[in-house]
Amino acid sequence: MTVYLLLGDDEERKARGVEKLRAGRTVEAYDASAVGPESLVSACNSFSLFGEGPFVVLRDLDAWNAAQKAVIVDYLEDPSPGSDLILLGKKLGARERLLAAVEKSGEVHTFEQPTGKALVKWLVGHAKKRDLDLPEDVAEDLSNRCSGDKMRLLQETEKLALYVGEGTATHDDVAALCPPDVQSNIFAFVDSLAAGKRDRAIELLEGLIGTGEPPLRLTFMIRRQFQLVARARALIDRGTPRKELASRLKVPPFVARKLEEQGRKFDEEDVDRALVLIQDLESGLKGGSGLSDELQVEMTVLGLSEASA
Repeated sequence: MTVYLLLGDDEERKARGVEKLRAGRTVEAYDASAVGPESLVSACNSFSLFGEGPFVVLRDLDAWNAAQKAVIVDYLEDPSPGSDLILLGKKLGARERLLAAVEKSGEVHTFEQPTGKALVKWLVGHAKKRDLDLPEDVAEDLSNRCSGDKMRLLQETEKLALYVGEGTATHDDVAALCPPDVQSNIFAFVDSLAAGKRDRAIELLEGLIGTGEPPLRLTFMIRRQFQLVARARALIDRGTPRKELASRLKVPPFVARKLEEQGRKFDEEDVDRALVLIQDLESGLKGGSGLSDELQVEMTVLGLSEASA
């Protein structure tokens, strides 16, 4: 019996790891948020009619509590000899019994997703493997549109490769095929405010409104973004390690890294002023102003850009 523990936020590399380990065998996949550890142990103890041991994969290990993980620790003391067990999760504490049990009887690997320039470099290389010429600046544009989500970048690169063929991908190709998600636009919007780029902020806001999102919902999302930036800033000031930001903020790791960047750009007074302006906007959109929703939002953007200048 072999057990592997694959940790980290790089889901693409973990998926490749599973494919390499299974070597063509049928996967029995389970999700820890939907099944208990007893089901996993039962699967590991089962065999096919041909005597082949099972290849069992558990996703979202983080959903189990310590007592549930302890069931797997007990199983690993006397495992089924012909089965392979793959555990996929984000993080285990250094003192967790399950981590020690897997280190003793199997292998532990951690895969962290690249970010920033490293992610762009990876994306250019991945595109090249798909015979797609993806210039670095275009790759950066694509990464921003996907909020640095590596799994979505895989999908969008495949689309670009089919669309572009043997040519070179351009910004226009990316704009035509890969619409930015709302989250990436809000990140870019807040970035523009932090840099004092009023015209760019208004352009991005128009793009957000163009997605069909109601102004009040957009305002709520922007307020939440500034609240997260404020929390990230406070955690940074308290010396919180970078690796803990995602769990403390309760956001995906790539979002936490972006919040960290924005938290370093705004000081406490900037964030407080921004939250006051956004609160006033919410009040106006709920009937507290006679102006149109779009005009109220635009005036708030002007105020936010002045506050952050």
